[in-house]
Amino acid sequence: MATVKKSKKKVIVPICIVLVIAIIVGVVFGISKANGGEQVSLYTIATDDIYETVSLTGEVTSGTKKEYKVGTVATVKEVFVKVGDKVNKDDVLATFNLDSLNSEIASLRESYNESLSGYNDAVKAQKAAQVKADALSSKIADTEELVAELENAPETTTTPTTKAPTTRATTEPTTKATTKAPTKAPTSEPTTEPTTEPTTSSGRPDIGTISDALAELNKTLVQISDNLDTIAEMTKVITEAITMCIENGVFDSDVIAQAVADAMAQAMRDGIIEAATLLVESDLAVRMVQTAVESIDFEGIASVLINSNNVSLTAAELQLASLQAQHAIYSVQADTTLVNAQKKSLNATKKALDVLEQQKKEMENGWVAAFDGTITQVDVYADSQTNMLSTGITLENLDSMAVTVSLSEYDLHKVKVGMPAKITTAYGIYDGEVATIAPTATGGSSTSILDSVGSMAGISGLSSLTASGAGVECVVTIPKTDENITVGFDADVEIETGEYLGVVAVPIESLKLEKTGSYVYLYNEEEGTVTKTLIETGAVSDSVYEVKSGLKAGDKIVSAPAGDYTEDTFKVKVVTK
Repeated sequence: MATVKKSKKKVIVPICIVLVIAIIVGVVFGISKANGGEQVSLYTIATDDIYETVSLTGEVTSGTKKEYKVGTVATVKEVFVKVGDKVNKDDVLATFNLDSLNSEIASLRESYNESLSGYNDAVKAQKAAQVKADALSSKIADTEELVAELENAPETTTTPTTKAPTTRATTEPTTKATTKAPTKAPTSEPTTEPTTEPTTSSGRPDIGTISDALAELNKTLVQISDNLDTIAEMTKVITEAITMCIENGVFDSDVIAQAVADAMAQAMRDGIIEAATLLVESDLAVRMVQTAVESIDFEGIASVLINSNNVSLTAAELQLASLQAQHAIYSVQADTTLVNAQKKSLNATKKALDVLEQQKKEMENGWVAAFDGTITQVDVYADSQTNMLSTGITLENLDSMAVTVSLSEYDLHKVKVGMPAKITTAYGIYDGEVATIAPTATGGSSTSILDSVGSMAGISGLSSLTASGAGVECVVTIPKTDENITVGFDADVEIETGEYLGVVAVPIESLKLEKTGSYVYLYNEEEGTVTKTLIETGAVSDSVYEVKSGLKAGDKIVSAPAGDYTEDTFKVKVVTK
């Protein structure tokens, strides 16, 4: 087949003609725009009636509904209804054997009584410890004052006439404080005169070290147990063991620590200290206490009493350290943390007991219909065990119905209880009324991007159509129903939220919605220009916005402003559509 070759000249000529025409049109359009301005059509502002509504979609439900749930394990004796049955108020729906429930209630009541007893004991112990701590605080203040006085008093080599409680009476009265020392530990030889001076620059050992050791012993007890009674028993056993050693003239720290360890171990074997309340193993608890006691310089205490030029000051300081150590223990016992924890446990047990007893009350005479209605679900069967996941029986009054919808953040402030509504289903339109509005939002995030878009476009309730938007549950009742409306199907709901008659209104398409507000292009007839103007809007329908400020009836605006205006004020040529 032969190929026909076209002339280049013939192709170029049409292209040139098209280009010339385009240039001519552009020039003419430019001249026209320069002479007459941007071509626009105008809209004259007038008043209008606005009927504001919120449009939503929800699920049809029965107006009255009761779900009978077991909430525990029980045995079903008989079930007297099936799905679809119509029942009258007080009809028995099902009966139960409550033997297992009674046993569970008895066990839980015993636990509650034990918790109550433990809580009461803890409260008493806490109050008693607080009284002792307060008393010790007073003694500590008095002893601190005594120490301050003795520190400022001139040192003397004579024995004070009044000895501190921690000193022991000598068998031979004398004016020298160093004539006779207390009996030493078996490993030390008694001396009548000190051969060495105390280790501190003031002539006395470091009392602060002894105080710190006593404080560490208290910390050790708290690490071993958080049970106040156990701590109190351990404190008593330790104190008695130390006191016995000192009274027998034993001041060796290792010997005293071993005596304390033996006493602790024996108390555990005898059940005086309950091993079950310890936070560590019994053997470890004994070793922890033994180590803490070994750190106390009991020989230093004896040496102080013998060698010090001011026995009263030394004894007072030791007494202060002992009081502070006791105060630390009682302060722990006086703390309300444990009491509060036990109270929470007690309340939880009581709540569980109340729930079971309420279940028993509801089930002992069987489930009874609370109103006339229809059985819509049965999930229990005769001679079977119930469980907490069972739905049980659902009773509904299908003579009255409702639609449950979700109000977005932007719709919530508009809708009020009692507002009229229209419910539209596939087979009809029904009158309704807003019955309830939940106090809190549920589901999804607190805001939805669809709500923002919908608000600017005048469309309500978009978030209720998505799983991501949070919403407030609102129930709209349908007083008069028929066979064409069915529970479980969706329905459209239009709630009438406001009626605004004779207000200045602007068409939605005449607005430019920006982040900074709503704008129109206001026409100046004398100058033949339009100016971008901010207005305040109010109520909205599906076609117009109420204008609250910025425009008045009779003003002319651009009916449908373009999106590519580059100036806020410019000349226009008015055209008629």
